[in-house]
Amino acid sequence: MADAGHADAGNEDPGEASQRHFSMHQLSKKPPLPRLHMDYSQYRYIPPGDRIKEQPDLNRLLFWTPTGEPDGYAERRGNAVLYYDRTGKAVRVDTNPYGR
Repeated sequence: MADAGHADAGNEDPGEASQRHFSMHQLSKKPPLPRLHMDYSQYRYIPPGDRIKEQPDLNRLLFWTPTGEPDGYAERRGNAVLYYDRTGKAVRVDTNPYGR
């Protein structure tokens, strides 16, 4: 026999169920997952005049020209930081990114 204080899922009021669940808009404003923060201090080179956009999920930095065009990216591979131009060609390798 069920307690009077506990409701079965089938007997639940639809209004109560909708109050318990968040909409996609509510979840996008404040997602329940922690944000990913990366340490980009080992990235030393930035093309002159470019803006930086972080991609923490891929562990890389994107470089954008002042006019808004992509200008390449940098990513870590092991102990090195590789810098690529807008065509994807490696143009610079920093094998000692921490300066030690």
